[in-house]
Amino acid sequence: MGLRNTSDSWGLLARFFHWTNALVILGLLAFGFFLSNAYNPGDFAKFELVQLHKSFGFVAFSLAVLRVAWRAFNPPPDLPDKVTGLQKAVVRATHVSLYILILLMPLSGWLMSSASPLNDADSYPFQVKNMVFGLFEMPDPIQPGDRALSDLFAEVHFYAGAALAGIVGLHILGALYHALVEKDGVMSRMLKGKA
Repeated sequence: MGLRNTSDSWGLLARFFHWTNALVILGLLAFGFFLSNAYNPGDFAKFELVQLHKSFGFVAFSLAVLRVAWRAFNPPPDLPDKVTGLQKAVVRATHVSLYILILLMPLSGWLMSSASPLNDADSYPFQVKNMVFGLFEMPDPIQPGDRALSDLFAEVHFYAGAALAGIVGLHILGALYHALVEKDGVMSRMLKGKA
């Protein structure tokens, strides 16, 4: 099986991006839910966990950018002939929504953290930087210390996460429908490349 997609199979690189991205995103959704429910806001016990969440958010964003770039130059395989026009429209809308949300989630998280008063050296004694696995610091695209802006991006992050969880659920249901009801090889192409 080659790196590139063909008209009837997913290439190795597309499958790698799909499953790696899926694993990271599902982990981040579960971890984010845990963080938002396991601790009170301002609880410093979760500081390291939040930094880990930010680091994997960077990984998710990087993978998503690479995945979108690869897909732009490497079209997906054709859907089976018996897939109707309406089903194709749903598939297209689901995939576009997934791509938008897997880019929006880490971007909104980064902007939320960047704008946070916790990141402002003048108004807060800790100046929490956005570190990636402790290796390097993410730049701040906006001025730190703006609580209103940080709260706005937090809201975007929350609702984008809820939407992403819903779309991922729809995507999984669609894959199971193709595997168990239609038995048309759509899911096996993403598992092993070819039906």
